[in-house]
Amino acid sequence: MKGQMKAIQRGLFTAVLVLVTAGLPARGQYAGGSGTADDPYLIATAAQLNAIGLHPEDSAKHFRLTADIDMNDLGKTPVNLIPTFQGVFDGNDHAIANLIYHVKDEDSPAGWSSVLRIGLFRVISGWDALVTDLGLIEPDVRPDPTCTKAVDRMGALVGQLNQGWVRNCYVKGGHVRGRNYLGGLVGECYNYAAVSECWSSAEVSGGGNVGGLVGYAIWASIWSCHVYARVSGAVNVGGLVAVVQEKCTIEDSFTTGTVSGSQAGGLVGDLEQSSVSRCYSTASLSGAGSLGGLVGLNHGLIRTSWAGGEIAGGTTVGGLVGYNEVGDGIWLPYFDTQVTDSYATGAVRGDKVIGGLIGWNEGTLLRCYSTGAVTTTGTVPASDPKSSVGGLVAIDKSVAAWDILGCFWDTTTSGLNKSAGGTGLPTAEMQDEATYLGAGWDFVGETANGAADLWKMSDEGPSYPKLAWEHAPDPNAGH
Repeated sequence: MKGQMKAIQRGLFTAVLVLVTAGLPARGQYAGGSGTADDPYLIATAAQLNAIGLHPEDSAKHFRLTADIDMNDLGKTPVNLIPTFQGVFDGNDHAIANLIYHVKDEDSPAGWSSVLRIGLFRVISGWDALVTDLGLIEPDVRPDPTCTKAVDRMGALVGQLNQGWVRNCYVKGGHVRGRNYLGGLVGECYNYAAVSECWSSAEVSGGGNVGGLVGYAIWASIWSCHVYARVSGAVNVGGLVAVVQEKCTIEDSFTTGTVSGSQAGGLVGDLEQSSVSRCYSTASLSGAGSLGGLVGLNHGLIRTSWAGGEIAGGTTVGGLVGYNEVGDGIWLPYFDTQVTDSYATGAVRGDKVIGGLIGWNEGTLLRCYSTGAVTTTGTVPASDPKSSVGGLVAIDKSVAAWDILGCFWDTTTSGLNKSAGGTGLPTAEMQDEATYLGAGWDFVGETANGAADLWKMSDEGPSYPKLAWEHAPDPNAGH
C-alpha cells in the first residue's frame, strides 16, 4: 500500500511539473511573456531570436524585440530561419545586424532541384500575420559555394509573403543574391499581401525578376516605400519591384541609385494589369533593351508619376517607359494601357527606338511631357525602319491623333524636332502655363479643366509643370 501511495505521489508530482513548465514562457527560451497580444514573447538576444525557428508551435504567437540584436553573438551556432510565421512580430524600432545565411542544398527537400523561400522569415502567411517596426543591418543572404541547387524567392526579411503585412521595416546595406524572384526586403508577395512604409539600400543581384525591395508581386499592395537601388539582373529588373502582375497597386513610392538589366525600370521592370500612382524614380539605368526611367515594360496604368534618371540602352528605350503595350488578346490579354499626367526629364541614349517619354507605344498617353536629351549611339543605320527616335515617342503603333493627346516635348533640350506623336515646343513655351491649360491640363487654382488639382507651376520663376503632390527628392533616402 505504501509503495502504491508513493507511486501515485510521484505521478501527481510529474503531472504538476508538466503543467507548471508548460505555463513558463515557451519553456524559457525567450526573455519573458506568454505569446499573446497583451503579453508577447520578449526577444532580447540573438539566441532567443534563433530559438523561434525551432518551435513551430509558436508560429502564430506574438513577439516583441526589446533590444538591438547582433547575430554575430551566436558564434558558431547555425542561424535558424523561421520556417512559417502566422503571428505578429513587433520589432519595437530595433534592428537585427549581421544576419548571415548562406543557402545550402539541405534547405530544400531531397530531390528538389531548387531551394525556395529564403529570408529571416521563410514564409509569412495569413490575414493576421504582421511584421512591423523592424530593421536589418548588413544582412548577407546568398547561396553557399557548396550549394548545387538554384535559389529562388529570396529576400533578406521575407522569402514569401502570402497575405499578411510588412510595415515600417528596412534593410540597410548588405547583399541578397540568388537566381529568380529576389528582393532586398521580400522575395515574393501575393494573395492580398501588403508592404508599406518600408525601404532598402541592399545590393540585390541575380538572374531574373530582381527588385530593390520586392522581387515579384501579384494581387498585392505596396505603398509609401523607397529604395536606394543597387539592383542588377539578366531580365525583369526593377528599382523597387521587378515584376508586378494582376491587381497590384504601387503608390507614393520612389527610387534612386542604379538599375541594370533587360526589361528594366527605375521603379518597376514589368508592370502588367496593375497600376502605379504618385511615384517617381531618379535611378540611372543601363541594359540591352526595354528600358524605362520608371517602368521597362508597361501593360498597365501609370498615373501622376515621373522619372528623371539617365538611361543608356540598346533598343526600345524611353525616359518614362521603354515599351508601352496593350496586348494582342491571344497570347497576352488585351489591356487598356495608359500613361496619364506624367513626365520624364532624364537623358535617353540607345541604338534604336528611343523616345524622350516612350520608346515603343501602343497605349494611350494623356497630358504628359518630356524634356530630356534623346541621342543615338550611331550603330544602327538610319535606313533601318526601326531605328526611330522621337522627342516624345519613337514609334507609335496606333494613330497618334487618337492615342496621344495633350502631350508635349521640349525641342530645345531634347535636340529633336520629330516624334511619333505629341507637340514639340521650345523651352519658353514648355514653361508657359497657358500651353497646358489650352490642352486641358488640370492645375491647382483653376476649375475649367477639372477639380482634381493635378498640376502646379512654380512661383519662383520659369519652370516646367510639376505634379501637385511633389516635394523635393531626398538625396539621402535609403542610405
